[in-house]
Amino acid sequence: MGGVSVEGGGGGGKKAVDSNINMVPMIDLLVSCIAFLLMTAVWVQTGAVEAQQPRGQPSQPQESPPEPQEQLKIQIQQSGLRVGTNAADMRDLQGEQRFDELVNVLRQRLQANQQNREVWLQPDSVVHYDEIIRVMDRVYSVYGSPTQNQLTIRFL
Repeated sequence: MGGVSVEGGGGGGKKAVDSNINMVPMIDLLVSCIAFLLMTAVWVQTGAVEAQQPRGQPSQPQESPPEPQEQLKIQIQQSGLRVGTNAADMRDLQGEQRFDELVNVLRQRLQANQQNREVWLQPDSVVHYDEIIRVMDRVYSVYGSPTQNQLTIRFL
């Protein structure tokens, strides 16, 4: 155990005063304070947000972003297809001619809105992949290939 001995002056008939100071608790306290200091210094640095105020004249108001358009959704079900932009607009396509009807509906949608180049596919979990690929082929035949950057297909 660490300690400090303080020697007293021994003269003149007085007793020598020996006192032991235990250094272990002081070292423990010092280490705890250093650990606390290091942890708070790291937290203060990571929690800081660097922000700068704009200088100069305020910029001109920017144009408002274009309003989001309703995206065309194609639900691929085992019984057939559903095409539309919302629940009220959904059109059921069933039977063997459903893919031909899908091409007609896609052409009508493209003529009505040339800017909308995004189609969302929502296949059921029981639908085979070849059915999904057949739908994607019909979409690409109307909108063009994805290499021409004319179409985006997303999955829900």
